[in-house]
Amino acid sequence: MDDRAGRALEPWAGRTKPAIRALRATIFLGIAIGLAAHADADELGRDRPPVRLELGPCLEHVRDAIQRAVRVEVGEDAAASGARSVQVRVDCAPDGLDAGVVLEVTPPDNPRRYRYALDWRAQPLDARPRLIGLAVAEAVDASQIELIALPERTAPAVGSSGAPASARAASDWALALVGTQRSFFTDGGVGMMGAGLSPTRRLSARLRLAADVLLEGTTVVTSSGAIIVRSLSSAPHLVARAGGRVHGEIGLGVRAGIVRMHGEALPQSRLVGRGLVRGWLGPIVSIALGADLTRAVAVTASVELGITASGATGRDGDETVAALGGAWASFCLATAIAL
Repeated sequence: MDDRAGRALEPWAGRTKPAIRALRATIFLGIAIGLAAHADADELGRDRPPVRLELGPCLEHVRDAIQRAVRVEVGEDAAASGARSVQVRVDCAPDGLDAGVVLEVTPPDNPRRYRYALDWRAQPLDARPRLIGLAVAEAVDASQIELIALPERTAPAVGSSGAPASARAASDWALALVGTQRSFFTDGGVGMMGAGLSPTRRLSARLRLAADVLLEGTTVVTSSGAIIVRSLSSAPHLVARAGGRVHGEIGLGVRAGIVRMHGEALPQSRLVGRGLVRGWLGPIVSIALGADLTRAVAVTASVELGITASGATGRDGDETVAALGGAWASFCLATAIAL
């Protein structure tokens, strides 16, 4: 290699040494920042007080999964409200559970509260409890360093046209409009159709107390005229529910009612129609499949099975032509609205 080539390489070698030194400094700086951040995160995790979790009524059906996910992230739930426990309430977003949840964090010995929103519209259903667990941990950590307080919410004035900022809590009461078709399986058993109302009260996430009031009727044509049947009945029953938006139900109770039967003879007949009023009752079991269309509206299809302990019979001469007796089955369609 001649002298000119050697002289050409000297400036390049001179420029390479500062570049290497700058690269080494950048690497060392990145490692230092990473170690410091890791140390800060570890220190924050060690300083995190116990968490006391509270879930809104709309999350009852996934309570167990959420509690497991939160326990993985922040440890066991605080057994009682202690001086150093953070209270975290998780409830549905104003637009409903499908839109996400809102976390409200109340640090210990601090009148301030901090609210964080989690939008999970693009996330699968089975990932949502895990997302809540992560969000709780991040919200608790952030509440210790982000000291921007929200003002206390005030109730809207009476007659105000503005809607409240927070979502209304889910109601324990619902009222359903019911349509029914009932058949009695006995000699001369009648088939009736009708409608009514069914109020329901939620006792817990899985139990409900329900009742209905149904007006049903039919007309039975006979060789000498017709018998008009009208029945008013009610069935208080206890319902167990399983599932979420789509759910199944099974109920046990008793149905009791009053039936009026009135006979009408054919025109120009010598026969005279007579009437009777009787009570009827019997135990029931119901099976239903329902779906929540929105937070306030649900539809249900159900089958009710029962057997009469006391019934009523209408006769045309000596022939039984209209009877409420033996076993019965009914098919119901209902639309329920939360009150």
